[in-house]
Amino acid sequence: MSTRLFGTDGVRGTPGEPPLDERTLARLGAAIVRTCGRVGASIRVLVGRDTRESGEWIIGQLARGIESEAARVTNGGLLSTPAVAFLTRDGGFDVGIVVSASHNPGEDNGVKVITGDGQKADDDLEARMAALVADGTWAVPDTPVPPAETVSVSQPYIVHTRRLLDGVKVPADLRIAIDCANGATSRIAPALLRGLGLDLVVLYDQPDGRNINLHCGSTHPEQLRRAVVERGCRLGAAFDGDGDRVMFVDHRGALVNGDAVLLIAARRLAAGGRLPGQAVVATVMSNMGLEHALRADGIAVHRCSVGDRSVWAEMNRRGIALGGEQSGHMIFADHLATGDGLATTLEIVRAVIETGRELADLAADLVPLPQVLVNVRVRQRTALAELPEVSRLIEKAERDLAGEGRVLVRYSGTEPLLRIMIEGQDLEAIQGLAETIAERVRADLG
Repeated sequence: MSTRLFGTDGVRGTPGEPPLDERTLARLGAAIVRTCGRVGASIRVLVGRDTRESGEWIIGQLARGIESEAARVTNGGLLSTPAVAFLTRDGGFDVGIVVSASHNPGEDNGVKVITGDGQKADDDLEARMAALVADGTWAVPDTPVPPAETVSVSQPYIVHTRRLLDGVKVPADLRIAIDCANGATSRIAPALLRGLGLDLVVLYDQPDGRNINLHCGSTHPEQLRRAVVERGCRLGAAFDGDGDRVMFVDHRGALVNGDAVLLIAARRLAAGGRLPGQAVVATVMSNMGLEHALRADGIAVHRCSVGDRSVWAEMNRRGIALGGEQSGHMIFADHLATGDGLATTLEIVRAVIETGRELADLAADLVPLPQVLVNVRVRQRTALAELPEVSRLIEKAERDLAGEGRVLVRYSGTEPLLRIMIEGQDLEAIQGLAETIAERVRADLG
């Protein structure tokens, strides 16, 4: 069995097929306990899931491996990734597991591992787990495990998250719209936001096991944009399937991405003396316009690779309080070590209330450079260095931009895609550069 098991954000695949087949899942459950547990201790494992119909089946297979190691499983049922992270950290659990494929289609699923301190497992820990799964010298007994009873454990997370609006008087007419992606936030987000006094318009909160992310959520905000304008909302928020990221819409229906949210949040934290080092962390995908806008306020941007795990690792290394991704993962270090779409929504709502300004105004200073992103589906992941013509075209694009833009070419960690991102002053020129590279990739790998 290959030790290549984890991608950018956990294990992903089709339920019933490797790596989400019965045998691998049971071995993964056991490997998680062996790797994350404390020797001689009674290990407690919290498992939460999104709304996919395969979720409970996957939990059952994981539980067989977990309990073969004499560990105890608590099935928290429908929980977002940040909820599992918080509840694992503050609920006395040794490890948390999220069964979700995030923004992927409903037929996919996945497994994410949260350590006892509420952080996503890092590369080293995942490598150790993968090596154990691949080790053929041991086996999980075939003894069936009775389904773990679902226990409601979400209340402490709700209380913790509500505190982000402590001291703020919510206007009775503050109307916002949310798109729950028919996912993990479908119950908790409407209840929490209404409980805070917000006038709420709710979309896509009726999961049926198959409709998660289906033409909705953070990757498909079209209906949210329409609803915000038609219902007279101040803003809209679209979560992804597992609730760890969010994309916004302003009152005019325009999209407001993670770069603008980082700008707004960084300014708020800096004004309150809560931005140590006067710096934030962003990934290589964030637009150069973010650097320009924050530089004017004396705030630096440190870059890292894609994924909120990478963002947190860089934040932790530098002692930085705020980081995020253009795609909507935002990490507030004093809240959680993972992205949290609901918490980010409260931070933006607070900014709108306290400033009395519209989201569009708060984001206006972000003037992004033109950016082109082309995704090419590939049949295999060949190192770019082994594709001489592709490498030559990338180098040519970098010379053409001559320091006035950026070229980033990388494989997706969750899908069979090569992503080609180019920024520059001339949109037509960078579109041509990106498509030239994409055509060569299609010829070599398509």
